[in-house]
Amino acid sequence: MIKKLLVFFFIIFLSILPGKIAFSKSENSIILSVGNNPITRVDLIKEIKLIAILSNTEINKNNREQIKGLAVKALIKRNIKDNEIKRRNIYKYNQKQLSGIIKDTSLKLGVDENGLKEILKKNNLSFDELVKRFETDLKWNYMIFQIYKNKISLNTAEIENKIQLRLNASQDSNDQEKIVAIKEKIVNEEKEKKLKMFSNMHFSNLERSIQIKFL
Repeated sequence: MIKKLLVFFFIIFLSILPGKIAFSKSENSIILSVGNNPITRVDLIKEIKLIAILSNTEINKNNREQIKGLAVKALIKRNIKDNEIKRRNIYKYNQKQLSGIIKDTSLKLGVDENGLKEILKKNNLSFDELVKRFETDLKWNYMIFQIYKNKISLNTAEIENKIQLRLNASQDSNDQEKIVAIKEKIVNEEKEKKLKMFSNMHFSNLERSIQIKFL
């Protein structure tokens, strides 16, 4: 069953919201810039609408400021990532992971991929743009791995301790296949933590170096 996807009134409240962003009468007016990249009022409206849909959230007076802030941050972050990806000529990403993300996104809304497309279409949003959004994150992850893969050092003693704790809590501590699977999972978890740390560090450096203007 499709969950309620209530996103109406967002245009009304955008026109009356206080804060740093002042909208002009022009629907496609530029509201901020990230480096040389302009972000328009339409971009922000689409982002707010998408956040509401994907989180199954009804926009109201209690959450509208929070959602607007999330949308602005998301647009800035994606622009910074896109710039860096293009600068480094990153085109690779894991197609299987992309398919998984699309599937998971659809399931969270109680639909299949076609149902997701229909929901987006009804809200004047593009499925292709959503896919590009996912691709940006996957390309960014690939880029981070390529840059920092030789700097990933794992604490062997700490990993062994975590493995032992996990085995102690497992009913299959004598099953060799289970043991191997637990070890692989923990090692992958630790690598993901390291990559996330490098990702945040890399992004923070870029964010400090780029000029962001609210217009």
